[in-house]
Amino acid sequence: MMITKIHIQGYRKLKEFLFEPNNGMNIIVGGNDAGKSTLLEAISLCLTGRINGQRASDVLNPYWFNTELVAEFFAARKNNQTVPPPEMRIELHLEVSKGELENMRGVNNMKREDAAGLSMWIHPDPEYLEELDEYFSQVDCPPIIPIEYYLVEWKNFAGTIIFNRPKGLGVAVINSRTIRSDRGMDFYTKQLLESKLDPKDRNKVSVKHRQLRNNLGSELIEDINTSLHENLSPSESGRWLVGLQIDQSRSTSWESTLIPEIDRIPFSMSGQGAQVIAKASLALSQSEDSTSFLLIEEPENHLTHTRLRELLSIIERNSMGRQVFITTHSSYVLNRLGLNQLVLLHGGSHKSFSGLSKETTEYFQLISGFDTLRLVLADKMVIVEGPSDEIIFNHFFKDKYGREPMAFGIDVMSIRGTSFLRSFELASLLDRQLIALRDNDGQEPEHWIKRLEPFLLEGKRQMFIGNPEDGRTLEPQILTANPHLCETNGDYEKKLKKMQDNKTATALNIAQSDEKLTPPPYFKEAIAALMKNTEVSI
Repeated sequence: MMITKIHIQGYRKLKEFLFEPNNGMNIIVGGNDAGKSTLLEAISLCLTGRINGQRASDVLNPYWFNTELVAEFFAARKNNQTVPPPEMRIELHLEVSKGELENMRGVNNMKREDAAGLSMWIHPDPEYLEELDEYFSQVDCPPIIPIEYYLVEWKNFAGTIIFNRPKGLGVAVINSRTIRSDRGMDFYTKQLLESKLDPKDRNKVSVKHRQLRNNLGSELIEDINTSLHENLSPSESGRWLVGLQIDQSRSTSWESTLIPEIDRIPFSMSGQGAQVIAKASLALSQSEDSTSFLLIEEPENHLTHTRLRELLSIIERNSMGRQVFITTHSSYVLNRLGLNQLVLLHGGSHKSFSGLSKETTEYFQLISGFDTLRLVLADKMVIVEGPSDEIIFNHFFKDKYGREPMAFGIDVMSIRGTSFLRSFELASLLDRQLIALRDNDGQEPEHWIKRLEPFLLEGKRQMFIGNPEDGRTLEPQILTANPHLCETNGDYEKKLKKMQDNKTATALNIAQSDEKLTPPPYFKEAIAALMKNTEVSI
């Protein structure tokens, strides 16, 4: 069972969104408010008809509607234009095997495609069109959608109304951001626990639980009723009208009494990290039919590095045959699970990384501590070899423009020996601007640039390297550009050795000095390339 296509219109951050996910792992990244949580929420909503365990029709909110669509609608109404009210729709196209789930096949979807799938459609209720028009026709109509006049329709693509999640479309949602220690068991945990028990065992526990409640309470209740009867008058028939008995209804069943535990500690009192791992383990221990889809929100939250490694190991071992969607801000999670499974959300659209070479994917997996997400998310990136290069670049940039590079949306990053080639391949796939500076190490610049040629693009992805005649590394390049730092030839060698033996300290001293130095030519060129089309007021 797999989701082959996700089509969303008008739901929160996603105005128009079409996405074909990977069959297995999908790692969702993006900046703040990019729509990562919205995407997972939409998938869950369409699969279960619920948000946070509550039916969508019961918790419908006007702020579910895409704000841009709402603003456009009210602007059009203000200009006396006749336009239909905003709607929202979430559709999941499914790859199903022959059997009961084939009954979901039809053309009841936005593309009118013959497919199996589910649709969550929230639109004006035909019975309230007159009231809706009257609301929007108000002189001072508030720019809020009147959800009281809207209908929530949960159907399959055959057009059949759905009341409960179809069997075989099991989903587990693990959101570490919203786990609360005062909740003994949330909706999804309860579902998972119940699905692990055989129906005969469930019935046996239920009967024993009811018997136990009756035996424990009968003597106590009898005493209370005796006390009540002593103070009340009998009815005309001589029978007592008021008394107490043990509630044996479904609402007091064993499911509401028993709670899960972790290492003999109640689930609600366990640490949030432990709860995350427990829920993931429980979800992945189900059969593929019981839990076909796993949605995990920021697994790195509340977890130490050791526990995060444990969680990722659980996911890697047990996710085969399932479709997994993970949102993250962690480069470790990204590198460990694989860049080729990455999906970048930006501006309501997405970019897949499936085109990344196998060698580059494996490379970043091996250096799981590298901050790959900075490369992925930055609009403009400068990469340098080490911390001293980073400090010096920031210093020269600020000398030139009066502000740090980040003020212009430029991220400067030391890659500490990480391959320039891999970084450029990633930037090329994203079509992002990437500027690199490196030592020549005694080689002509062409020697290093030649390796990167498939990914270089003038004005966008460039590498700048110092002239070998001015020195092999950054330190002699600085001295050559600033000859006044050495009064004699003997001073040069002494000064150079000190700088090379104390690279970071030297860089900090330069950055903290009031003296303005002349940057080496390749630093000047790199800064100019970055700021070529940027207007600056100093």
